[in-house]
Amino acid sequence: MNPLNLPLLSRLTFTAYFLLLSWQLLTPVTVVNPGSWDKLIHFFGFFALAALAVPAGWKLSLKQLGVVLIVYAALTEIFQHFIPGRSFSVADWLADSLGILVALGLGSYFTRRVYSAPE
Repeated sequence: MNPLNLPLLSRLTFTAYFLLLSWQLLTPVTVVNPGSWDKLIHFFGFFALAALAVPAGWKLSLKQLGVVLIVYAALTEIFQHFIPGRSFSVADWLADSLGILVALGLGSYFTRRVYSAPE
């Protein structure tokens, strides 16, 4: 018997990061000066979210997971329009989406390599 329940651990990690990212994206800010790093922050924030979602064992295909995460990214941008100190940005959403797509692409590649590797 395996003492670690990896799907449960993966889901808990994903959920914790999802909540942290949501809090980070949806709380008011007083000082906004991400400078040129803003799009990289968006890219890697959502890259990490998607990368944590892949091993979590959700009953979704990678395409479905990608759609769900990209819609979530769009919703966070829309909600930011109504939050003091934040604003809606299509460029941020594109950076989020690119991070998701790259992580899911890498997840798909490595999943195929692991499951198709000879034993």
